[in-house]
Amino acid sequence: MSSATGLPTDSKLGPGAPRGPVGAPGGPPPRNTDNDIWAADIHMTPNGKFLYISERTSNTLAAFSVDATSGKLTYVSSTPTEKQPRGFNIDPKGRFLVATGEKSATISVYAIDQGSGALKFLNKYPTGKGSNWVEMVSFD
Repeated sequence: MSSATGLPTDSKLGPGAPRGPVGAPGGPPPRNTDNDIWAADIHMTPNGKFLYISERTSNTLAAFSVDATSGKLTYVSSTPTEKQPRGFNIDPKGRFLVATGEKSATISVYAIDQGSGALKFLNKYPTGKGSNWVEMVSFD
């Protein structure tokens, strides 16, 4: 990290009032952008047991289990998906996840394992290139 913003304890600005950034002299160090994490979307299953994050650099969906008491996340798996996954969503019953990619012409559908949260690929469907967001509705 090259800078941080905070509030000195002796400030008369009041709680939460920002002050200027504080950083290393000369600005941020050079960085290699080849391995940047480029997350785009985050969703939790309706029962709160599992959390999923799309990561556009690696074209993956990361799955985590959520401890009901502490909220602690535990890594479950990373599943390959559409190229540069921008949006995804989970059906209202928490059984399926549908993902789309900005640089793909399909969407992928996965079953969510109700015990582990792992994703199982089911099928791909054509969408046209550049789809971004997924919305799911239930008619029950």
